[in-house]
Amino acid sequence: MNTNATFKKIIEALCLDPAQVEALFQGSGLDLGQADIEDILNARGGKPMPAYVLATFLNNLIAAKRGKKADAAEQINKHQKLTNNDVLKKLRIAFNLHEQDVRDVLALATIELTKSDLSALFRKPDNTHYKVCDDELLADFIEALGQWLRDRPAAENHNHG
Repeated sequence: MNTNATFKKIIEALCLDPAQVEALFQGSGLDLGQADIEDILNARGGKPMPAYVLATFLNNLIAAKRGKKADAAEQINKHQKLTNNDVLKKLRIAFNLHEQDVRDVLALATIELTKSDLSALFRKPDNTHYKVCDDELLADFIEALGQWLRDRPAAENHNHG
């Protein structure tokens, strides 16, 4: 999935409006206004979103949901690559999802993974047991995550992000 499609799926799944998305970018060193965000969401302009913009958004989502690390010096790496596995991992971190939570989310998308297949998605790429997260799995996970978060009682959602 390209970065624009990934960004749009996340925004839709989390039911974020452009003002909320803009707020997540504030203080990140990226000057993204509501018009820029709407252009990305509506796929106008035909320019792909750079991976570092999506990474910044996900890092800020983590900070908004879990709090900033005291020693986290945010630097934008404009040459950063972002794989589907990275997106999956950042979403898991943002919403404090444990193994069973991830399995529950995937079950909503009628996807069953063994424990070893699931852990393989979160391994480093140079690990022999690493498994690539394909576009379909990521798209299904993002959609199911939105549903899973909406279906949970508010108190549980607070504990999970």
